[in-house]
Amino acid sequence: MAKKIYIDAGHGGVQPGAVNGKRKESDDTLRLALKLQALLKDQDCEVRLSRSKDVDIKINDRCRDANNWRADYFLSIHRNAASASATGNEIWIYSKANEYTEAKARNILNAVCKVDGLKNRGVKRGAPSYTDYGVNRDTNMHSALIELGFISNSSDNKVYDAKLDAIALALAKVLLSVVGSEWKEPIIMGDVNGDGKVTAADARETLRTAAQLETLSEKEKVAADMNGDGKVTAADAREILKESAGVK
Repeated sequence: MAKKIYIDAGHGGVQPGAVNGKRKESDDTLRLALKLQALLKDQDCEVRLSRSKDVDIKINDRCRDANNWRADYFLSIHRNAASASATGNEIWIYSKANEYTEAKARNILNAVCKVDGLKNRGVKRGAPSYTDYGVNRDTNMHSALIELGFISNSSDNKVYDAKLDAIALALAKVLLSVVGSEWKEPIIMGDVNGDGKVTAADARETLRTAAQLETLSEKEKVAADMNGDGKVTAADAREILKESAGVK
């Protein structure tokens, strides 16, 4: 059975969260949540967002939704705020969380810090000024609230914007790992040799396969089968060549 990952974009609607000029935490968290959803939709898991637009959803409703859905992991995405010099990423877990929840949270935080280069502020329990964040206290599954840089720090904001795709990919991969699944590189149709581009070399490999001069792996065959008929033929090679030349 596919694992279930619940992504909570913090704040929303009349609850913008931390603000820096026209920049709102709620916008930043939603941008990332949507990217995560897109990355995970073709993986061996199910994904649900607490919100997919700028609306205010109560914490208990977010938790209830995740609990009723029986999510395997709950990640709440946030941006931090303090003085203009405060920087880095941190992750919060339930004050009474077990060692497994802590280990999962640490893996998530380390994966993000590795790609965005910000200071690793560590795994923290509870909440800064009260006992627990509701998203950690009231969810039934392993959960964490991650603070991705400080919205009050212009340098952290630049990193967030520049590395957003890399952060999303890192989170997608590590979230799969913490629920016991494995990241599968998406197939780019026409990219037979797996170099991330569709070129004449891919067309040549496809043509050689069609002529039974070489054999492709199953993944390569899927990438080569441009017309989706389950076979690798010269027609597929022609389509790949047109794609590589930018011909529609």
